[in-house]
Amino acid sequence: MSDIVHTWLDGDPISTDKLDRGLLYGDGFFTTILLVDGQLANWNQHWARLKNSAERLKFPALNQANLLNDLISIIKSRPAEPFEILKILITRGKGGVGYQPAEKSVPSIYIQRLPFPQERAKTVLKSDQAWPFFTVTMTVSDTLCCQQPQLAGMKHLNRLENVLARQELMNTEFDEAVMLTQNGLVISATQSNLVLIEGQQLISPFLDQSGVQGTCLSSLPEALSEDGWTLESRHISLADLATADEIFCCNAVRGVMPVRQFQHKHFETEKGTKIAQAWLEWQGAHLTDVKELKS
Repeated sequence: MSDIVHTWLDGDPISTDKLDRGLLYGDGFFTTILLVDGQLANWNQHWARLKNSAERLKFPALNQANLLNDLISIIKSRPAEPFEILKILITRGKGGVGYQPAEKSVPSIYIQRLPFPQERAKTVLKSDQAWPFFTVTMTVSDTLCCQQPQLAGMKHLNRLENVLARQELMNTEFDEAVMLTQNGLVISATQSNLVLIEGQQLISPFLDQSGVQGTCLSSLPEALSEDGWTLESRHISLADLATADEIFCCNAVRGVMPVRQFQHKHFETEKGTKIAQAWLEWQGAHLTDVKELKS
């Protein structure tokens, strides 16, 4: 019996060496970074995410110096745009038998440089520079979030729930959708974290059983520390959303996005807009020039 593995892609034979565990099993993680004039926004949180994910999934330790060298080459490869996206995706590489990884794996690092999603964005001024600003309309997704504490908070490659939830929004009037657990608890939106505003308090769902701990969400306490806001986590229901003063979504690329409509209810966005502006100010002051970081 032959022990050679044969693989075909769309009917054509290919080398099995090209198959990556990220493709085969979703064995990896990623982070998505906003590039501002070729500088990394909130790099410290993104690096912390990558490092933490590697540790939790028992990957070999990541080499930040090597990664920064790659980022320098990619950023220098073409002129910088005012706003772009940089996606860093790390898999366990190749090898192993079925689900069992190789004893000594060599991670593969994929980096994409992508255009910024300027559609639907408005423009606000941060000092003398124009920054994109988003508001969103939101409904409730029929796709439920799985609960797995060993993976909760991590931006791993198994994102089919989000894919299904985004498909639901196609050809609808809504930009986002709330995703719930089987018990009806709010976890997040389809591609962003969710935060309620009650007075001067910001409330986000617990993410210890499901969901992704976003880099923007993690940085909000520092970004808003001088404005009197406090952030805490709670169990949140749909009824809590309906009675909140305001709601906003947030992620690394679009920042803070006030929700102007949830299902049929229209919300004020005054507080959310101020928080979004404060976030832009903080983010603009925390840009990292990779060349300086490397030196």
